[in-house]
Amino acid sequence: MPMFKKYVLPVSICLVVLVTCIGVLQWRSINADDRIMNDIEASSGDASKTITENDVTVGDAPAYVENGALVIGERDAPVTILEFSSLSCPHCATFHKVTLGDLKTDYVDTGKVKFVFNDFPLNGPAMAGSLLLKCIPLENRYEFMEMLFDQQAQWAFDNNFNNKLKQYAALLGIGSARAEECMSDREAQAAIVAAMQTANEAYEISSTPSFVIQPGGEKLTGAQPYGEFSTRIEALINQEE
Repeated sequence: MPMFKKYVLPVSICLVVLVTCIGVLQWRSINADDRIMNDIEASSGDASKTITENDVTVGDAPAYVENGALVIGERDAPVTILEFSSLSCPHCATFHKVTLGDLKTDYVDTGKVKFVFNDFPLNGPAMAGSLLLKCIPLENRYEFMEMLFDQQAQWAFDNNFNNKLKQYAALLGIGSARAEECMSDREAQAAIVAAMQTANEAYEISSTPSFVIQPGGEKLTGAQPYGEFSTRIEALINQEE
């Protein structure tokens, strides 16, 4: 079904968590804030649990899930790029629409780079989108993510974002009740918040999009152009040879 295609708000991690909770507050009920924090405390111990699914193919690259994050690229690729992005972030959308496709073609599809998409939602709509994305069948998940970035202006800044996300899910045969269940999954929400805290502690991630390039752990911030990535990728590959 050809519906899918393939802006940075610097904040501290404390503000990110606060904004996330406020966003979910608006999206669920006036009593949601306390419930969210209780759920985070109850389930954060499971946040690092590895989720395994069978590999599928996205174009010429395998796609799979590692520790809850969508990954495209060969597992043994010499370079790994960790992306931390928010589905409501315009600069993240710019990266996905302008740069990611060429990186995928030149480096991911050719087995040189493994790209890991980490959820870093900055508000309620982004959190809802991230939660829904986890319920999308793996074979459609990358394209659905790209569609959400491509259509960001149509849903992420609309008070009815919840219903619009349900409409997108319906295109894949996911009913309204199931989509609501996914976007109300408090355990999954707690795991996302815990992963955000871990990313901030490990890599000082506090804005989106941010990228960590391994090996070496160099961090790039903002919707950097293709050349900023290719220069670093080529240097790392040459070191391996």
